[in-house]
Amino acid sequence: MIDTNLKYQIALFGSFEDISPKADILKYFIDAFSDKQLIPTTFQELGPTGLLNRLSLKSTDDVWSIEFNSNRIDIHKSNQDIGVTSMGSLDDFISDSNSMIEKIVSKFPKKFNRLALVTRHLFKEMKEAEMLSIFHNTVKTIDLYKKNAPVEWNNRVVTRVVEKINENDETFNIISEVNRIKGNLKINSVATPIDRVELKFDINTYQINTDYRFDLKDISTFLKRATEIEKQLEAEYAKLVTV
Repeated sequence: MIDTNLKYQIALFGSFEDISPKADILKYFIDAFSDKQLIPTTFQELGPTGLLNRLSLKSTDDVWSIEFNSNRIDIHKSNQDIGVTSMGSLDDFISDSNSMIEKIVSKFPKKFNRLALVTRHLFKEMKEAEMLSIFHNTVKTIDLYKKNAPVEWNNRVVTRVVEKINENDETFNIISEVNRIKGNLKINSVATPIDRVELKFDINTYQINTDYRFDLKDISTFLKRATEIEKQLEAEYAKLVTV
């Protein structure tokens, strides 16, 4: 049912004040990520003493980006031009990201205190009745919306489950959103109006535990399990189309 992957994202939480836009650090990352042709740039972050210049690495087409905030690293792959951008599979993204994380930790040996995998997809184009079937299968609504079909809607659900990361029990937040969205996206290099059903997933470790406990092996294990959960969620949401 999903025909467009809009975004893949990994977030690693920790302490990264030392990963700053200095000449030697820029040179290391330019060389380390030469296969992705990532270009260093900066962005501003509001810190306790004011605005800080932080390091960012971006591909020339803005598809790949890595942002080094003071307390988190975000690795993004974004579908900038649907039908033109090659997003690949989630498994491909995880493989590439694991390699990137290894290169970051090789230069800056660290442990992390929270991990997240975020994805955003679009269902294939649907008829009105198909979109409404998803709405009515996720929401027990009032008479007004039964008699007058909603033209936009969203449903967000959060739960927690206990999973193993190697030898340790970890609580995962599992956040799912299914939304009917209207707007414009760049499709085959043309701004195109859309009316589609969007799926968003955010699978992350519970924020209450702030211990710096995750190493490279743990990150790989988390991403493998989070990917399995994400694919299971996709399959379950596809079953909501009952027309």
